[in-house]
Amino acid sequence: MDILARYLRFIIALRSLSLRISTAEVMDGLEALLAVDWTSRSQVETALITTLAKDARSRRLVRQAFASYFRPPEQVAEMLAQYAAQQQEQAQQLAEAEAELVFTGPEEEWTQELQLSQEDKETYARLPEGEKQKLRDFLQQYAAGNQIVDPRGLMERVVQSQLNYWKRKLLAEEEERESRQVQLKPLETGDAELDALLSQLVVNVPEEDSLLYQDMKNIEDEDLPRVTRLIQQLTRRLAVKISRRYRQSQRRRLLDLRRTIRHNIQYGGVMFRLKYRHHRLDKPRVVLICDVSGSMARYARFVLQFVYGLAGAVRDVEAFVFAEDLERITPVLKQRQGFAETMSEIMARSKVWGQGTNLAQALAQLERDYQRVLTPSTLVILLSDGKTTGLEQAAARLKKVRGRVKHILWLNTLPRKEWPLTRAPRLLGQHARLLECNTISHLEQILSRHLSFA
Repeated sequence: MDILARYLRFIIALRSLSLRISTAEVMDGLEALLAVDWTSRSQVETALITTLAKDARSRRLVRQAFASYFRPPEQVAEMLAQYAAQQQEQAQQLAEAEAELVFTGPEEEWTQELQLSQEDKETYARLPEGEKQKLRDFLQQYAAGNQIVDPRGLMERVVQSQLNYWKRKLLAEEEERESRQVQLKPLETGDAELDALLSQLVVNVPEEDSLLYQDMKNIEDEDLPRVTRLIQQLTRRLAVKISRRYRQSQRRRLLDLRRTIRHNIQYGGVMFRLKYRHHRLDKPRVVLICDVSGSMARYARFVLQFVYGLAGAVRDVEAFVFAEDLERITPVLKQRQGFAETMSEIMARSKVWGQGTNLAQALAQLERDYQRVLTPSTLVILLSDGKTTGLEQAAARLKKVRGRVKHILWLNTLPRKEWPLTRAPRLLGQHARLLECNTISHLEQILSRHLSFA
């Protein structure tokens, strides 16, 4: 494999670890590689770290990824063999699941496969053998003498319901394990050889950075002071980035032909000095709507802390919390009395904190009482897991709001792998950009990307 292909695969590996690398940085890295001795491992590593890493945390990631990715050929061959064996074992398990999840007619006159999704079959393959046997026994017992017109359809619904239960249970067990040991797990790319390498590239997060990647609901109270310091560092860096972008935009110049001609009359019409018009971009206008129902209050605290720190870098921040009703908290945020005091006052004043969720009612109240904040230049940020009463009504209300604003970002605190198990992502996701957001790292990346270029 040539150096360019090898390098581009390494970029994919880094991006799969949620490391943001721009095209310009990719080109800088390539130029640095061309300037060093490729036979010197230390020179290659230094070239990649200095061009692709932006801070201490990203330098650690690049260094760890480099050690995992650039290995001797015999180790790479061994990893490929292990990955192929794992893939073959998974394929065999799925084939066994297809063979076992069948519906047999009376007296075995006919046999039909249940039409289940790939995810359902994978869940079945992961079940303990005793649970698999229960499902098989159920299918056989129910089939005997069944006279229902469409027995297979009924069986599919029953089996899917049982498998959905196990999906949630297995996901909960995985989350519990991940909360004890935080790791960065690369995403699959679709390239078999690269996925084989990435499957071995699981980077343990250093202790000082572990809070960035931990589900916010699992952060312990004793870690809150560390989280506060971490968020303050991130918001200061993000505020500088946003402010710099909009200051620079004021220097973006367009030729002012009329002023140029008038100013150069003294030179006989020769264009010695050009005059320009400035095209100024406004800072983003943000409306934040935070779900503070029982399951969401913990997440809302961290999001509000981010917005509190960014108040000077964005224009006309409006903040609301909701559960069954909507409450405006902007005046409290503007007091700038320290975040701990601000949160205490918000929670003390709130009549909805910890209640059940009614997103449709909250959006209706937003349109009715605060329509002035819904303008074509407004970016709406909605924080919610989507677990609300009146889901269809909420989707209809969200569609109306979407028609009045620039864009809606829905920060969904459910892990992405749980989205297929709920209806909310399908319904509400039609009218907002759906983004996974359950860690501080997710939140920082989303705000950095969308507020900087709003």
